[in-house]
Amino acid sequence: MRTTTINTPFFGLVFLLSLFCLHAAGQTPPVDTKPLDSIAMSKNLNRAARDTNRFRKSDTVVAIILNRIEGYTVMFNKVISTLKRGYDSSYIVDNMPLVDTSLHVIKRNIATLGSTPNVHDLYTNKVMLVQLERKLDLWQEEVNRYYSKLVQINDTMVQITRDSTMRSIPADDELFDQYKGQIITLVKKFRQADSANKVSLLRLGFLQNNIANRYIDVTNLLEEMDFQLSTFGNRMFNKDYTYLWQRAENAKKAHMFLPVLRSSIVKNLKVLIIFLAVQWQVILIWILVGVLFAWWIFSNIHKIRQRHPETEAESILQHSRYVYRFPLASMLIVVFTLSSFISIRYPLMYTELNWGVTIAALTLVLYSYLPSNFFRWWVVLTVLLFLYCVNNLLIEATFVEHWALFAGAIFCIVLGIRLLKATKHTTLALPRYSRAVIWLFIVMSSISLLMVLIARVTAAKIIGASSVINIVMAVNLMVFIEILMEAVYLQVEANKNSSTFISFIDYQRVKSKLKNMFTILAAIAWLTLIARNLYVFDAIFDSLSVFLGKERKIGNTAFSYGSILVFLVVIWVATIVTQLISYFFGNTGEPSGTFKKGKLGSAMLLVRLGVLTIGVLIAFAASGIPMDKLAIVIGALGVGIGFGLQNVVNNLVSGIILAFEKPIEVGDVIELGTRSGVVKEIGIRSSKISAYDGSDVVVPNGDLISQQLINWTLSGRTRRLELLIGVAYGADVQQVITIMKESIVGREGVLTLPEPVVFLSQFGDNAINFRIFLWISDLGLAGSLQSDILADIYQQLQAAGIRIPNPQRELHIRSIDPKLWQRWEADLHQQREAAPKDSGKGPDHPPSPRGDVSEGDVPPVVPPVPSS
Repeated sequence: MRTTTINTPFFGLVFLLSLFCLHAAGQTPPVDTKPLDSIAMSKNLNRAARDTNRFRKSDTVVAIILNRIEGYTVMFNKVISTLKRGYDSSYIVDNMPLVDTSLHVIKRNIATLGSTPNVHDLYTNKVMLVQLERKLDLWQEEVNRYYSKLVQINDTMVQITRDSTMRSIPADDELFDQYKGQIITLVKKFRQADSANKVSLLRLGFLQNNIANRYIDVTNLLEEMDFQLSTFGNRMFNKDYTYLWQRAENAKKAHMFLPVLRSSIVKNLKVLIIFLAVQWQVILIWILVGVLFAWWIFSNIHKIRQRHPETEAESILQHSRYVYRFPLASMLIVVFTLSSFISIRYPLMYTELNWGVTIAALTLVLYSYLPSNFFRWWVVLTVLLFLYCVNNLLIEATFVEHWALFAGAIFCIVLGIRLLKATKHTTLALPRYSRAVIWLFIVMSSISLLMVLIARVTAAKIIGASSVINIVMAVNLMVFIEILMEAVYLQVEANKNSSTFISFIDYQRVKSKLKNMFTILAAIAWLTLIARNLYVFDAIFDSLSVFLGKERKIGNTAFSYGSILVFLVVIWVATIVTQLISYFFGNTGEPSGTFKKGKLGSAMLLVRLGVLTIGVLIAFAASGIPMDKLAIVIGALGVGIGFGLQNVVNNLVSGIILAFEKPIEVGDVIELGTRSGVVKEIGIRSSKISAYDGSDVVVPNGDLISQQLINWTLSGRTRRLELLIGVAYGADVQQVITIMKESIVGREGVLTLPEPVVFLSQFGDNAINFRIFLWISDLGLAGSLQSDILADIYQQLQAAGIRIPNPQRELHIRSIDPKLWQRWEADLHQQREAAPKDSGKGPDHPPSPRGDVSEGDVPPVVPPVPSS
């Protein structure tokens, strides 16, 4: 729709211009009856100016008149421009035949309905009518919006003759001649705009009438479909076909299957084409979703390969077995699964085509992971699903369909029993509720078999098809959740640098937080699918809406279960989002040596607080709880703070201070008391520090504010190392200093500014001590650099013949047990007798009996300590 907004202040100005002169002269020329004659209008103006009862001459109002004429001229130009562009109704006119064709198809379907109409046919008709109603309603809104503009213009045109300002005209003849020319121009614009506006109103009225007539038809047909579907539940279990054993009657109907199948496919194809023509925007939206999902996956894979070595990147990517190995199939599963579950207003053939694409992609993925026996059963289930989908398209029950439902029900029961036995003894990791889903499959197939035997073909078709669809979609949802989890895993890994093991650990943490939420949503979607396939969704939804929306009271407080449920769900979602937000945009448990500050740092805490606060406000607003009740909650919290929540509030406020003041950020290396490590997360109440031994230390935020804290990376990651080395006396001091400097200068990771320095520190008891000071670029390299430097210095000193002395110690024995001394002398005497003659001291030199033994006199054998 093409429109131009008209300046409303000009609407308030009544458009004097037009007929003010002509009406004053008692003349009202008909609109568009003949071309405007400027000479005749000039004569009429001259004659009207002489009527002093209607007009007064004054030179003091010239400025006012000129400003008014200028404003009216601008407004007329905008009006004429708007009317020239008009409303582009070509889109509606071009699509009107499509609406007529759709209505024709639906009316013919309704006319051919028998006494027991096919529920799939009814539902398809309703879906089409709902889509047509939405489109017609949208057209009506657009047309009415432009029609309001035209009415507004028309009202303005009516008001122009009531402006009394222009009844004052210039007294000077020369000014009057100029004024007269401007008035003539304005009158022409007025009559042009008035004529175009009336034509536009007439055309738009016809268009509104056409849309309204079709809207009424759609509404009437939709009411009929709602009535048919509402009464279907009462007729669902009625006998609608002959019994299987009635051979004579069944033989007459045996030839009906192929014609019914042909006409059913043709009809459903027409409905699908009409739906795609009416709702082509839906297809574009899902294509866009698929493109965005594929871009997300491939960009994260590219980031991982860029930030990690090839082997490590490949090892990280191998954890995403579906998304990484089958990206296209994963994208199709995500898009078509969402398309199947989010909206329930699709024609039957469109929904079945959705299922077909999903199952094809799912089969490709499962082929590589399922054991051969399970994969064969999966193929059997997909074939059954295809047959039931074709059967659902049939608009009339036939003899062949009756027997096919009988055979299909028996086959499904046998297949379900085989699956139960296989899942009982398999080592394959299956979801917790797999056996429950299989039992549901068996029970529903049994009910379908019973319905076939008592000639309730419609009920048998619905229940049998639902049993197969439910078990296949359960597998689909399981894989869908895994694909989403792997996509999240790739997002986490693409935004951090970590080892393969840590990557796997982080994935498990993210998975544990998200999987519960995804599982709950998937379970709700699966139950919704069951209700939808059994055509009881609308009834259940209406009943739940009434139950949850009913107002209840406790004292003077009114509430509903629905408002409580909405409040809890919004708070739950907000809490989950705040817990997971750091995994998407922050660092997640990387080793301390490679931990880098996050992009958002401690501001992530403010983001999480903001999300939680917005979640609480949305929960109050969405649940319909008055905001003044929030003041009561805050007052109750104030009382709680006074009685025992001081520490909680202290930690909460400390967390906010940490976010604003930023003494620490995520990724900082800190020391707090006896603990040191890397800041992993700054939470609302507490923060997590990843210690160097692998443990996670949870520290209340109040301790980070109140205690003395050392932050090694507040302003950078550079750090000074200090090394103390001693050499033996007699070494060349200058040579030692040169060797130490050569071992440090030029080494990778050691800064040249400030320059490394070597000092002779002191003369020790046993060595000459040297002290080395050097700065390194990253404190994470401190351990490895120190080890390499010390090893290199040691080798260089050894090569130069400079010895690093051992410490000298003396041992003084003050007293000893006489018996122990006698045993020691006897053992020593035996050793000397057995030793060679040139082995050192002879046996005539026993240790001094006074007990003072120097370090060099200690005998080689220490006597055993006698037992007590």
